[in-house]
Order: sequence, then structure tokens, then C-alpha cells
Amino acid sequence: MQDIPVDLPDALWLQNYFAHYANPKARIERLVRQGLLFRLKRGLYIRPEAANDEYVIGRAANRLYGPSYVSFLYAMRWYGMIPEHVAHITSATFKKGKTKRYDTPVGSFFYRDIPARAFPYGITFVGEGQTRFLIASAEKALCDELYRASGIRSIGKMETLLFEDLRLDQAWFKGIDHNMLISLAKKYRTVTLNTFSRFITKLANHA
Repeated sequence: MQDIPVDLPDALWLQNYFAHYANPKARIERLVRQGLLFRLKRGLYIRPEAANDEYVIGRAANRLYGPSYVSFLYAMRWYGMIPEHVAHITSATFKKGKTKRYDTPVGSFFYRDIPARAFPYGITFVGEGQTRFLIASAEKALCDELYRASGIRSIGKMETLLFEDLRLDQAWFKGIDHNMLISLAKKYRTVTLNTFSRFITKLANHA
């Protein structure tokens, strides 16, 4: 087999690449059946050799469903904020109205809405060239994850959520940009994120 030089080819690229075959579509389907090319969804594929590359997987998450960026627990683990391995790739979207899931040969990809007013902030690129992908900053990933926890009104419950439930690294938390966290948290306009802002302010006042 001639090597495919692109990690995440789409259907149009593959058809052009195999244009010298009598039936490029049949060639692509044969490669999928043979396990020499994985289909992520209709029209998007990944080379099996790239399936263990975290940067390629991150880019795949961006391309599967969007606009989106990698966030929540997967991003928190990426930054070393939490100790547990995160099995599934989690991403943030806006105005989709429902959770989306793609089960693929290289793992499951989950997409969840956050408020549109918060979506554009705290996003960065990691990687280089064709492996670059969009991911939440450490601060944004934490705020996105807290957005999923509704109705937390007390400082005590917030502390329990952060350090017992999420098992957030306390040394990491002390060194994070607290002003950035407060700025991002205000954009969600939820009870939980407002409580989080109060918790950070209390920490700063007792530092």
C-alpha cells in the first residue's frame, strides 16, 4: 500500500490522492475494511499510525464537530490539574442544544455546550503545523468543568467539589492566575461560577 502522508484526510483529499485508481471511493472503502484507514465519521478519516498521537487526536476532536475546542476533564488532565486518566476526549461547543457523542475506532469524543458569551475566551493552540489544535487554557478548562455543576451556593461545597470530587491539585491551584479565573467565571453568569469567584476572592484575602 502506498503510504497516505496526511494524518486526518477527508474524503475529497483521499479521492484526489487515489484519482489514478479506476474507482477511488472503492479504494477508500477497501482500506477501511482492511483496517488500514479508520473512519471517524462520514467524510473524515485517520491513519491508524496516528491514532496514539495526542496532538492528532486533539485535532480530530476539533474537526469532528464544531466550532469546538478541547476542554473539561480531558484538558484538565492535559495540564496535569487532576491525577486521573481521562478516557474520552471532551470538547466545548455553543448553541448546539444537546450533548454530542462520536464513538470511533480511536475512542469516544464528547461535546457539550457552554454559554455563547463565554465560548470565545481562554482558548489557545497547542502543537505545531498539521498537529495544531484548539484547547482551553487551564483556567478556561476548569471554568467549563464547573459550569457542568449546577446550583453550588456555598464556599464549603465549592471547596469539596474542587479538591475532593475533582481532586484538583492544590499546589497547581495556588499558582494559577486567579484574576484570570475570576474574569472568565463572570462570563458564565451561573450560581456555581459566581460561588467560585467568591471562593477565589476569599482565598486572596486570606493569603
